[in-house]
Amino acid sequence: MNIRLFLAALLLSGFTGILSAQQKGWFIIEQQEDRYGNSSSQSIFIQGKQLRIENAASVFIIDLDSEQLTLVFPVQQIFWEGSARQLREAILNSLKQQLEEMIARLPEHIRAEADSSFRNELKILEADYSDSTLSVPLKIEKTNAFDTILGFVAQKHNIFLDSILLETIWTSEEINPYAEINSTLLREMTSIFRPPSRVQAHRETELYQQFTRENMVMRSVIPTPVGESTTEIKQIKAIPIPGDFFRPPPDYKNARIEEVIAITMDQEAPFVTNGLNGEKTNPRNPSDEQQKIQPPY
Repeated sequence: MNIRLFLAALLLSGFTGILSAQQKGWFIIEQQEDRYGNSSSQSIFIQGKQLRIENAASVFIIDLDSEQLTLVFPVQQIFWEGSARQLREAILNSLKQQLEEMIARLPEHIRAEADSSFRNELKILEADYSDSTLSVPLKIEKTNAFDTILGFVAQKHNIFLDSILLETIWTSEEINPYAEINSTLLREMTSIFRPPSRVQAHRETELYQQFTRENMVMRSVIPTPVGESTTEIKQIKAIPIPGDFFRPPPDYKNARIEEVIAITMDQEAPFVTNGLNGEKTNPRNPSDEQQKIQPPY
């Protein structure tokens, strides 16, 4: 074989392999809107088993291999790295202290009742409680309705508890950036940011989790007492993401966990699963016009 042709083929093979490896990343924007037109959104980056979730004031980086969390605050130019357990324990200790101070300031005649109520709620959080065992079986009902969302065919499914409609979702089998993500581990690492609720109760069931592992939720509509709340994927692209994008800037200060908790208590923490949970954010699209991704710090 001609040596020049051999070298050219070898170089091309290597170059193609590099491009293939880089193109495994995903960029997603989720947007949530209520019946009054109020909207919020968040941006998500996925590369292998790493996720980066951005909102207007902070960045959450989740590494499922090392089971480490990184919280980055561009305004304060600080970051914190550690395990989900460390963060959970620190947040719960801070909540306990705040509750004790709050109860101590209450009138004596309602102090005992408030103390009992607050401590019951705290026990639920401490136990990482999630009511995934519903009294009535959950049912996911397939319909014959379809929609095209961002070019992907999505089928409508209604989720019922007995005869009560809990959620309507449009799912696609044509794309799923979360296919390689360990959803069980992701839920465990982010559970402190997911307080118990009616929606979380049915989303934590094995039926719902199994269904959304196999299908990408493109749109979710949840009925509420004040109207429907709709969350939808507004953008989804396969793009190369550099490894530095999942690390804090080298010139940021490594903050104490107490500093981080003080900041996060005043913010809405970003969170993501294949179930659409939008937060108030300021999404960006680093892939516009095929530009190289640049960290937003």
